[in-house]
Amino acid sequence: MTELITTITAATVYPELVRINRRGSVKLNKGTHTLEISKLPLSINPDSLRASIYGAGDPRLLSARVKRDLFPDIPSDPARNLETEIENMQDELKRLDAKIELIKQNRLILDKLADQVGTYATALASGEKTVEQQLDYFEKLRKQAENLDDEIFTLQNKQRQVNQQLDKSSKELEQYNITRPHECYTASIDVESFSHSEMTIEVSYVAGEAGWKPVYDLRLLEKAGTPTLEVSYLADVTQNTGEVWEEISLTLSTARPALTSTLPELNPWFINPPEPIYPVAPLGLGPQALSPELAKEQLPINVLNTRLSRTPEKLEEKAALVTTVGTSVSYLIPNPVAIPPDGVSHKVNISRFTLTPEVDYISTPKLVNAVYRRAKVDNKSPYTLLPGDANILIGDEYVGTTQMALTVPEGIIELYLGNDNRLKVERELKRKDIDKHLIGGKTHLSYGYEIQIESMLPGRANLTLYDQIPVPRYADIKVKLESADPKPAEQSGLNQLIWTLALEPKEKRTIRFDFSVEAPQDLKIIGLP
Repeated sequence: MTELITTITAATVYPELVRINRRGSVKLNKGTHTLEISKLPLSINPDSLRASIYGAGDPRLLSARVKRDLFPDIPSDPARNLETEIENMQDELKRLDAKIELIKQNRLILDKLADQVGTYATALASGEKTVEQQLDYFEKLRKQAENLDDEIFTLQNKQRQVNQQLDKSSKELEQYNITRPHECYTASIDVESFSHSEMTIEVSYVAGEAGWKPVYDLRLLEKAGTPTLEVSYLADVTQNTGEVWEEISLTLSTARPALTSTLPELNPWFINPPEPIYPVAPLGLGPQALSPELAKEQLPINVLNTRLSRTPEKLEEKAALVTTVGTSVSYLIPNPVAIPPDGVSHKVNISRFTLTPEVDYISTPKLVNAVYRRAKVDNKSPYTLLPGDANILIGDEYVGTTQMALTVPEGIIELYLGNDNRLKVERELKRKDIDKHLIGGKTHLSYGYEIQIESMLPGRANLTLYDQIPVPRYADIKVKLESADPKPAEQSGLNQLIWTLALEPKEKRTIRFDFSVEAPQDLKIIGLP
C-alpha cells in the first residue's frame, strides 16, 4: 500500500452539491500497486468516486473503491493552538496561586508581630524602646501589610482574568472537539505500472453540504440624459464539506444531478371501506380508554402502506466562460478561488456588464401619491440570468431589493426602481352628489376626481397612470363613466382606467374624470366614498 498525497484542484458547484477533483503524483516500480487517499470527509458520496491515471508506459487503472475508517486523533492547527494556550494559562494560574500563598504567609507573620503586645510593653518599661520608636515600628508594619494586601489584590485580579480567558478557550476547544470528525473515508486505487516511472492520478467525487445561488447588483446610471444599467452578476457560494478549497478552479453549474437514475413507478391504488373496531378490554388504548368523541369514530385496522419510488430531482432550466449543455449552464470562474469549509456565504464574481434600459414611470395615485420608475431591459449579454435576489441602486443610493426572474439572452427584464420625487402626483375627490328623488325610486350618486401631475425631470418622461371606477356585483346597480379629460387610453372590463402621458420638463397636467352610480333607493351600497 502506498499513500497518495493529493490536492484539490477544481470544484464544480451545483445548487445543492459539489463535484471535487483531486490530483496527485507518485513514482512506482513495475508491478501492481494499491494507492490510498486518506482523510476524505464523510460528506462525500462513496459511490460517486471516479479515477483516471496518466504517465509514461501507459499505466493501467484496475479498480477504485472507498472504505470507512476511524479518523486519526490528530487535532487541527486551531485546536492544537488552543490546547497550548490552555496549558500555558493553567501553568500561569499555578504560579499565581504560589505567589498568593507566599504573600499570605508573609502577611500572617506581620499579624503575629503586631500581636506581641507584651514584648512591646516590656521594652517600653525597661527603657529599651521609646514611644516614638514603637510608633515608627508599628507604622512600618502597617505599610508593609498594606503593600502585601495590594499585591494579593493585584494577583487575584490577574487570576480572575486568566480564569475568564481559560473558560473561553476551553469552550472553543470543546466546540472544536465536537465538530472534529471521528470517522473518515479512504479511497483505495489499484493500478498496474509497466515500468519504473512517475504517474499522475486524478480522482473526482460528489459531496453534499455545498451549493450556490445567484445574486445581483443592479445600478442605474443617468449620464448625459442616457440611462445605463450596470449589472454585477454574483454567486453566493457556501460549503461545509470538511475540506478547504485553496486557490482552486471553480465552476458554477445550474444542473441538479440526481443521485439515483430510478424512474418513479406507480403501485396499485387500493381502496376499501373501513373495518369496524370491536370492543376490547379497558387495558391499553381501546375505545373505552378514549374520549367519548373519539370513541365514536371508527378507524380502519389495516393501514395501506403503498410506497412510491423516490422521484429524482427535476432538472431546472436554468463570468466567466459560459458553457451550455442541454438545459444546464456552467460558469467557469476565470481566477482561482479560495473558500473555507465554514458554511458561510462567499461572494464570487461571475461577470459585470452594461445594458441599455428603457425607463418610464408608473403611478396609481388612488393607492399612494407617488410615481415609480420602471426599467425595461433587453438582455443583450450571453448570460442566462437565474432567479435570485437583486440589490437595486440608483447611482450610489441603495433603493431596495427585488427578485430577478429567469431571463435568457435576448429576454426582457422588467425592474421597478423605487419612487422618483421629481414627478409629483396628487389625487383629490372634487365632487360628490347624491340624488334620491328621481322618478322610479332610484338613487343617483355622482363622483368627480381630479389628479394633478407635475414633472421636475430634466427630460421627457413617459408616464402610465392607473385609476378605476367601481364594478357593480348586482344587476340593479349601474356604474357609468360620465366623462374623462383626457380620455383614458384603455378601460378594462373591471373598470380600470389607464392613461399614457408624455410629460415635458416642468410640465403640469390635470386629469379629471366623473362617474355615476345608480341603484334602487332601498338598496344599501357599501364600498363608496
